Amino acid sequence: MHARCIRHHPTPHHPTPHHPTRHLPTGPRHQPGPSPAPVKESPVRHTPPFARPRHRTTALLAALLLSLVAAVTAAAPPARASDPAPRALLVGQSNTGAWNDLTTATGADPQGGSVYYSVRDGGFSGACGTGCQTDYASFLADRGKQVEVGVSWKDDPPGWNGDNATKETASQQATAAIAAGTYDRQFTALSAFIAAHPSATFLIRVDYEVSSPFFCTGGTDCTPYKNAFRHVAGLVRAQSGAGTRVQFVYHPVRGEFDKLYPGDDTVDWVGVSVFDNDLCQPYRENGTTYWNGTEDTAARTCSGYYDDYVGGNLNAVPHGYPVDLNILRMMWWARTHHKPMLVAESGVQRMSDQLASDGTQSDADYTAFMRRLHALVTYRGPLPNGVVDGAPTHFTGTGHDLSDVVRAVTYIDVDWRYGFDGRTSPGAPIALPPSSGWYVNSLISRYPQGRAAFCAMLAGDGFATTCH
Repeated sequence: MHARCIRHHPTPHHPTPHHPTRHLPTGPRHQPGPSPAPVKESPVRHTPPFARPRHRTTALLAALLLSLVAAVTAAAPPARASDPAPRALLVGQSNTGAWNDLTTATGADPQGGSVYYSVRDGGFSGACGTGCQTDYASFLADRGKQVEVGVSWKDDPPGWNGDNATKETASQQATAAIAAGTYDRQFTALSAFIAAHPSATFLIRVDYEVSSPFFCTGGTDCTPYKNAFRHVAGLVRAQSGAGTRVQFVYHPVRGEFDKLYPGDDTVDWVGVSVFDNDLCQPYRENGTTYWNGTEDTAARTCSGYYDDYVGGNLNAVPHGYPVDLNILRMMWWARTHHKPMLVAESGVQRMSDQLASDGTQSDADYTAFMRRLHALVTYRGPLPNGVVDGAPTHFTGTGHDLSDVVRAVTYIDVDWRYGFDGRTSPGAPIALPPSSGWYVNSLISRYPQGRAAFCAMLAGDGFATTCH
């Protein structure tokens, strides 16, 4: 989330608004799909049995050996697949102010951070201006960190005249042009930067929160985006010569994750954005509170159902989910495609009109968000059925475990009142109107309870860093 102007793009979903200032609902949400084939367990290797002893002494020795083996086996932990690599923490976004605030407040040592790269400008540009994010990209790469790069064209398409009425069409046209190689020269600086930093690794989002209105011709034919993803991935890999140091992220809106997918052979990660409504929290915009389809605003849950057997019959059981239903389906879908997930953007938006003079809101609200982010990363529980990849899913019961799917989390630690890049200089003016849902100071250093909840997430769930 960085655009020169506030993003307004539709996120297909149902039934209620999601991120009203970022993407308004325009159609039904795509529901999930087929349940995965059963995972084959690794064959168990059996030790050949001892031969029958010919003499009593031999038999006694054999019995002693068997008892020793049994004792050792009982004491050893059960055999299982190797643990996944630790989860990475990345700090967004765009400038070192976010990094400094989070690391100073928590003592954590993040694995990287996030920046944006404009196809129109051919550089690390954002709301702060042309090339303004180069310093943060260099700060991360010089230290051998992981650099998440949001390649962007939908927010400011090449050739676009600035008229919002033509923005979707301009983005569609740019998508087709990128696939055709028209803008290859715009990726030269990115590839050169990657090549110049051999100790750093890069996660390249081929645009972000991709959706059919902005990336599919006529809003329906998504082949151009799939081709653009493949072209950009192939181009940057070839130009940078970085090998596995550069990986590519498919980052769709939560309701269309199966529609624009470029394919298993070119996608390395699946990305998702997580803000207030995505975690069933209230979002306050222009005096109105928006909820994500919830009927239980006190519990702040997303209302849905799961299938289970009741009295011998399969029934739809009402359930309050802690996370948006489509995100849970998306996590399951990513696993079926054997792709790790990156929470590519996460941050606390405004939840109420009760703001302090410094723009901060209730610490309890901030803490609620952090606890839900923790719940998403480690989700275990029922899954909502639907349609994915054109086929119905068949989830039953509450024993589903998605706690190994998310392998990296980017937390955007900024004072949103100054814009999507946060406060980039001491004299920077506040950029957003007081009624905006983004008009809130979300720096983690301002929320003691929220910081503690954030640190609890790092400490308890396999992150590569913790607070100190």
